[in-house]
Amino acid sequence: MTAPEDLAGLRLPGGTCRVEGYESLLLHDAVRSPRSPRPHPIWAFLAPQRGMGLTLAALFETLGCPLDAGPLLGTFGARCAGPLVLDVDHEVQGGVTTVRRRRSRVLGVVDEVEVVLDLVRGDGAPVLTATYGFLLPRRDVTAPPEGPRTGTHAPTGPEHRGEPLTVRADEMKLMALLLRDPNPIHLDPDAAAALGFGRACVNQGPANLAYALGFLTARHPDAALLGFDARFRATVVAGDVVTPVSYDDGAFALRHGDGRAAVTGHARWGRPVVSGTTST
Repeated sequence: MTAPEDLAGLRLPGGTCRVEGYESLLLHDAVRSPRSPRPHPIWAFLAPQRGMGLTLAALFETLGCPLDAGPLLGTFGARCAGPLVLDVDHEVQGGVTTVRRRRSRVLGVVDEVEVVLDLVRGDGAPVLTATYGFLLPRRDVTAPPEGPRTGTHAPTGPEHRGEPLTVRADEMKLMALLLRDPNPIHLDPDAAAALGFGRACVNQGPANLAYALGFLTARHPDAALLGFDARFRATVVAGDVVTPVSYDDGAFALRHGDGRAAVTGHARWGRPVVSGTTST
């Protein structure tokens, strides 16, 4: 069984990634965002992952938790320094920064693994830093004390609601291709049922986040997104109806019809990007 001390400091091979223009358009379609010449902000998640030097399946194998063991995405954050340019190679480097073993009320013993990836242009100019927080179930490990509960940012000001949308399984297939994510729970209802999700395909966490980010950026069309942090709180499956919401202080969420939050987060804004840099 992999121990936390075996993972902390692990460097990933790294490599290059390129987002093609047609892929950018397809992703807008997959998350029902109006097509735009600018990449959807969820590419802050997808692009670094593409260039980390391992497939997603190989990453989880390396972390000692193969896909059939049920690894989950717990958090994601991005700090943006410049624009992601389509049809251009970018370099990626990074690895595991921290690992914390704790007991989850839902999953039992988990390792919280933080993977940080830096995305830079070929000339060395920074584009963004992406921080992925994975939850890796460790079912054969004696349970440590339950970890502290994480506080949440309390949004202020009026709530702005987007249009509700019904999640579709066919869009998950397109997202799986764009994410290069072979996890069968997004493609096969039987695989989802085997892990306790019910017999409906599970929507990808980045897709849920993309619904919220798309609504958020539509409300700030002339501002530059400097960064955001998100927490994945509840599963969304095919057939669910979810609604994006945002607040004037930068807080956002994706909610189920019964009010439960599937995703919560907070974004920071600045002046428009000029000459490859972003200023506050």
